Amino acid sequence: MGYNPQGITLTIASLIVLVSGHCGVHQTLDVVILYDESSSVSQSYFDEQIQFVVSLADALLLSSSHTNIAGVGVDVIGYYGWGLRDYFTSSAISSKMQNITRGNGNSDLSDGFNVVWNRILSNGTRSGSQAWILVLTDTSTLSDTTSLDAAKAAGVKVGFLSTLSASSYTSYASDSSYIIGGTSWLSFPSLVTSAVEFFCPQYCENFVFYYDLPSSMKVQADTYSNVGYYLTETDPTYNIHCCGAVSTLEYNAATSGTFKFQIWRQYVLVSEVSISAAAGAQTYTFSPKLAVKAGDVVGWYSSGTNPIGIASSCSGDLCTSNIKRAMNMGSVAVGSSYSWANATALPDTVFAIKFTILNSTVPSFSQSSPVYISETLALGSSVTVFTFTDDTGDELIYNDPSSPYFAYNTSSGLISLVAPLPVTNQETPYVFVIEAMDSCFNSATASINITSYAVPPAFNNLPTEVELGDDVTAETLLIVINVTDESAPSIICTETSILPDTQYFRLDDYQNGSAAVYLNADSVLDFDTAEEYKMFITCTGSSSLESVLTIRILDKSVTTPYTVPAWAAGAIAISVGSVGVVIALVCFLIIIILATTDEAEVLPPVEDESAKKEVDDAAQMYKNVDKVQLYREGYGEF
Repeated sequence: MGYNPQGITLTIASLIVLVSGHCGVHQTLDVVILYDESSSVSQSYFDEQIQFVVSLADALLLSSSHTNIAGVGVDVIGYYGWGLRDYFTSSAISSKMQNITRGNGNSDLSDGFNVVWNRILSNGTRSGSQAWILVLTDTSTLSDTTSLDAAKAAGVKVGFLSTLSASSYTSYASDSSYIIGGTSWLSFPSLVTSAVEFFCPQYCENFVFYYDLPSSMKVQADTYSNVGYYLTETDPTYNIHCCGAVSTLEYNAATSGTFKFQIWRQYVLVSEVSISAAAGAQTYTFSPKLAVKAGDVVGWYSSGTNPIGIASSCSGDLCTSNIKRAMNMGSVAVGSSYSWANATALPDTVFAIKFTILNSTVPSFSQSSPVYISETLALGSSVTVFTFTDDTGDELIYNDPSSPYFAYNTSSGLISLVAPLPVTNQETPYVFVIEAMDSCFNSATASINITSYAVPPAFNNLPTEVELGDDVTAETLLIVINVTDESAPSIICTETSILPDTQYFRLDDYQNGSAAVYLNADSVLDFDTAEEYKMFITCTGSSSLESVLTIRILDKSVTTPYTVPAWAAGAIAISVGSVGVVIALVCFLIIIILATTDEAEVLPPVEDESAKKEVDDAAQMYKNVDKVQLYREGYGEF
């Protein structure tokens, strides 16, 4: 990848913050600079290399426990300059390079790599450090790659800064992103920021930020309450130079208490987590992690006494002078700002705090099976819910999907219908593409397949049956047909046939475009003629369907004759007692009969003895009583 002197793309430019220094504090680096002192390099060009190396050392902040830089010169032969532990200041390196006697040989990088690998990196790096070789050159000649290959196989990263095109080194560098090509010697000093990104990428990898290990620090208790602290971005100890996520926090609490760990962005509070601290050294793991961008600042607030221990009168390059303390600060809502510029700066003060920042993981959308919806789905109806997963829980930037029918609610994760779908009466596929990007420009895309389908017409109350007495002759509504068809603007229902054939029934319009079945006026129904009728009905909308209505006829002429109770028959059979008692019983029986028997239900006498019924015997009993009464009147006592 060649160097573009006009700048980089807008997207990446909005992410990168120019390194004001010291990302090398937060990692262990062993860097060897392979500089060019061949005959093709004039003294003025060599001076540009010196300036570049010194500026790089300043940017990384050399330290015995953090970043070390060694130097090797090369023309056709490699020249050992200085080792990783020889100089820990940029001024010392500058003095050393000013006193180098340049060679006048031709250019070949091979022996330079031999010196770098055999004399320095093969046995001189620290445990856990990341080793680097950064080559400053105007040649691509490399007659022997043995040492280069050995270094790369051991995990050493290799980068190039050259006047030749970047493509000249693609097979030599560890990654094409570690090449800046097509520049000039005079431009080398201006490319320090770009070169620093080799070692301190814009995306966090695994960086730790601290002055000293909290568990090892001798701390004193804070005496302030309702107090806030702001670890400024200008201090090398806490300078957040990459984009990622805070994963853990280590601290040494001088006293127990509660504090709110905070992330600030240009004096605006973007996130905070409340932590209860017991006295002593401890570690807190964030879940979810807290998203940070390059240039963000860590701080905390304690409504009570600040529990985190203080170490004052610190010394060395990592001793901070710009930590801000806000007295009587009060709680600040997330999304609100606070004027830290007016807070008091603490000289030579550090806190027993250490935080780790990792690169945020690539986010993702939850996936599910394809979505099927009716093509007449109501506007605003939810289609499906997709969850965006990002380990930082950071604010996300969504694209604006170009769909005339669907919209995505970023807060609920809900896709809904915003415009009517065309009615095609067949399955129609749609693809809704959604993309989200987190603050580190990690993005995820989901293609959601949505298929609309035509809902077929359906009878909601057929087939069924109704009952109708055969004595009904007036026009009667029997049933209103309930049929639905979401894909049709209107539905037409017709009578297909009636079995047995008759003119007694009809299918006619009802309210709101529906249809109903009626009994026609003056119909003469007869149970003995037809016990039921079946009317077959066809309704047509987007398609046709048929069902049946069964009309059952009830025989209203069926009667149930009265049966004399057994106790009444027994009373008549008794012959003991006076005639008056008998007459009283008979009269009682007559009253019962009259009260319980409908006139229409009394059968006439039947002459045939086998066909006689108990009610005929009662009539005969009336005649016998009359005879007894006549006898009594004419002849005296019976």
